[in-house]
This record gives sequence, structure tokens and C-alpha cells, in this order.
Amino acid sequence: MVQAQTMSIAVVDKAFSILEVLARTGRELTLAELAAEGRMPKPTVYRILKSLRDLGYVEQADRGGAYALSGRLASLRAYGRDEVVRQKALPVMTRLHVAFDETVNLGVLEGLTIRYAHVIETTQPLRWIVKPGARDAFHTTALGRAIVAHLPGEQQSRLVTKACATMPARGRKLARAGLEKELASTCSRGCALEEEETVAGVACVAISLDFLGEPLAAVSVSVPVHRFPAPRRSALIGALLAAREAAVAHA
Repeated sequence: MVQAQTMSIAVVDKAFSILEVLARTGRELTLAELAAEGRMPKPTVYRILKSLRDLGYVEQADRGGAYALSGRLASLRAYGRDEVVRQKALPVMTRLHVAFDETVNLGVLEGLTIRYAHVIETTQPLRWIVKPGARDAFHTTALGRAIVAHLPGEQQSRLVTKACATMPARGRKLARAGLEKELASTCSRGCALEEEETVAGVACVAISLDFLGEPLAAVSVSVPVHRFPAPRRSALIGALLAAREAAVAHA
């Protein structure tokens, strides 16, 4: 038992050493560079990096490529900010919930994923349930696209490049063009739209909370597609845009 505990602690020490090397250098490093900097065998570093990558703490642009820290480490400290963001978003979320009685979600961008930070569920029997803490790739969700569409150009381009690098090589160029077009449309109309991309039978409309001083957060309303005819879609989009305009007017 003591030996097993000692081995586990040693692995933790090595994992943190690798993270510290990446943080100290401030750039992407290859497996060989990390092994040399950390003074560890390459097979050991490889196994630890695989676990860190699977957990989302390091990123690798492509198979066999260099490694870099992800945004998830910063998110550990950011969990304490959830309550701050929630308090800012809650008035908007509550008004939308009262007006439409559909599920309202608060999401924050962390690396290439959206983390659901708060959810107000619909009272209707047919609903889509997502638990706080769940994650989705930003480019597949209205929440993620609403946020990224309003980020500065260079930051947006970097996220799009990294997201597309995770897609199959075949069709990647076309997928990037489609994502860039959708982000431009989202920015133009002021909200992001999603229909059955993440969950079959569910549509979603989202707005960035940049107008509340939270550019990495967004609010969305999720609706079963059978409760989402064109008139209701227009009403929901109008309510989301009105919430943005009202907040800006009182800022």
C-alpha cells in the first residue's frame, strides 16, 4: 500500500513538473523538448501528456505535434467567478424563463469548449436537461458561437484554427469556411442559432454577455423543435436582442 501511494505521488510530481515547464517556457514544446526540460524518459512524459491531454489540461494541435497548456488550468481559478457571472446573467435568464418557460443556460468559454455554469429548467414535461459542469465543443453550440463571434479577430481566428485541427483532414477546409461564415452571420444578427447539432430534436438561440462585461460567457434558450415554429423563433430572437439592447442602454 505504501509503495503504491509513493508511486502515485511520484506521478503527480512528474505531471506538475511537465505543466510547470510548459508554463515557464510560454510556448509549444515537443515531446523530446519536454523530456529534456523535465529530465524524464520520453515514454514517461508521453504517458503523462496523454492523460493531461485527455483531461483537457494540455492541447496538441495534431497527432505527433507539439504540446501547449490549455485554458482549463486557468478555469480552475475561474470556478470562483461563476457566481459573479451568474449574478450578472440571472436577471436576463429569469426574464427569458418567465416569458417562454423553456430551459435557459449560462455557458462560459474554456479553451475550445463551452462549460455550462448555470441552468434554469423549463417546467414543461418534454425538456432537454443539461447539468452544470457539462461541456460541448464551442463550434457545435449556439453558446460557443455567440461568444467566439464577438471576440477580437485574432483571438477568434486562433480558436477557429484549433477547433478545425480536431476535425478530420478530409473536408477540414470546407468546415472552416462554414464555421467562419456562421460566426460572421452570428455577429451580424446579434445572436447564434443552432438546430439539432448537439442534441437531436433540440434547437437553441444564444447571445454573448459581452454587453455585461463578460465576453467569455453567453446565455441560451433551448427549445424542443416541435415547440419552435417560425413565429416563436422570431419572438425568442427578439427577446434576446431586446435584453442586450436594454442592458446596453442602462450601462
